[in-house]
Parts: sequence; C-alpha cells; structure tokens
Amino acid sequence: MTLLKLTSLLALMTMHWSVSAYGQTSKDIFIKGLLKTNDGKDEEAIPFFNRAIELKPDFLEAYMMRGSSHMRLGNFMTAIIDFDKAIELDPKLTKAYNYRGFCYLERNDLRRAVDDFSKVIEMKPDYANAYESRGYAKSLQRKHEEAMTDYNKAIELNPDLHEAFNHRGWSKLALGDTVDAITDMNRAIEIDKENPVYHDDLGKVYWTKGDIKEAQKSFGQAVKVDANFSSGYLHRGQLRLETEKLKPACKDLEMAAQLGDKEATDLYNSNCVERAGEEESTEKAAE
Repeated sequence: MTLLKLTSLLALMTMHWSVSAYGQTSKDIFIKGLLKTNDGKDEEAIPFFNRAIELKPDFLEAYMMRGSSHMRLGNFMTAIIDFDKAIELDPKLTKAYNYRGFCYLERNDLRRAVDDFSKVIEMKPDYANAYESRGYAKSLQRKHEEAMTDYNKAIELNPDLHEAFNHRGWSKLALGDTVDAITDMNRAIEIDKENPVYHDDLGKVYWTKGDIKEAQKSFGQAVKVDANFSSGYLHRGQLRLETEKLKPACKDLEMAAQLGDKEATDLYNSNCVERAGEEESTEKAAE
C-alpha cells in the first residue's frame, strides 16, 4: 500500500490551521508526525496526529495518516474508526474505503471488506488492485467463481499484477483446475521472483498434486530467496517427514523452530527430540 507522500499532502493544505498554546499550528504538528511515518516510526507518529486532530477536529489528512499508522501496527479496529471519520469528512475519498477494506479483510469481516472494495471500484473502475482485493475477499468466502471474475478483470487492467495471478491460482485449485493453478502461480513468480510466499504456495500445490520432487524444489527455492522464511523450512520439513527422510526433515524443522514457528517446534520435539531420545535409550540397552 502506497503512503500519502509529503509533497502531495502539503499541496492539499490550503485551509486555516489551528494554533496550539506553544505557537505550533496543527499543520506543524501534523508534519512532524508525517516525517515519523516516512522514517517507519508509526508508534512515534501517532501522538503527533492525535495532537493535530485535537487542534483541528476536521483534519482529514491527520485521520488518514493516523489510520494508516494504526493499520501498519496491526491495530485494525482503531484504524477503521479513523477511516470512518475520514469518510464522514469526505465520502468520495477512495483511499479511505480501500484502506478500511484491508482492515476488514485482516479482521476476517469479509462482507464489509467486499462492500468497501466494491465502493472503490464504483468510484474508480479502472483500479486493478481493488478488483484483486475484492477477489481475494470473495475467495476467502469460498465464492471462487465470483473471485475468478475479479481476478480476470484485475489482470486485464494490469497484466503484471502478480498478486492476482497467485490468488487466482488458489481459486483455480479450489475449482479443481490444478494445471492452470500451477500456470498462474508460475506467472506470479515470473513477475516477482524474490517473493518467497509464491514459491512456497507453488510447492503446496505440487504437494497436493502428488509431485513430491517439484514440491521440494519449490520449498527449497522459497528459502533460497529468503533464508529467514520459516514457512518454507516448515513445509519442506513436513514433506520430508512424509517421505521418511528424517534427518533432513529434522534439520528443516529445527531451522523453522529457530525462526519462531510454533508448529515446527512441536513437530521437531515430537519427531526429532523424542525419537532421538528413544534411539539413544535403545543403543544403551543394546550395550
């Protein structure tokens, strides 16, 4: 999601600015918060946006930026409240509906997410990302045929929209079209080769198809492009457990566990630590 740029925001600010007791205007305080967000310091930015809004309760851009900061911090309900206020102040603000849709998506409120992305499409019918986002929300509702229509439109508008290819692949898989699912996921990888999620997803589809060799290759590529991608190690470890390759499986599970994956930790403890202890006991008994 693209942040509002400092220059474009300043161009909008031609209105009256309220002044604090210390002589700072709401604009001055807002810009301090904006500079914090530009440095990736959202937690530090929020108090500045709070103060700017206290001084100017109808400060649209401050609500948008505060909502964006809360969204990036994972405070989705708080972000929604800010986007609600932004929409109240400007019912035609496309970005507010779009961001609120993402927040609803994160909260698994899929109906409201679809409604917001539909509103974005109504106001901006050539915006490919809105179709992709609505398609994804519909796929999570298991409305894969409807999702396919949105993905197709998104790709028509932007043939390089890799997210649409990846998500369309999952919908095709759900509809039983494994071959085309793989084609779409490979296309997503062609566009964005350095995204480990796409390699990992492709591996899961190959695994579902029973192509163990290609699945393992894809999981390996996922951790090659990102050595800290725990899911790739986890899934390759699970695959190796399934094919009774214990030693390399344990190595993968241990790596994923070190990266903080709880499922990998449980699998490592039950399949590697406990089994190693049993083997050691057997060896001592044999002596």
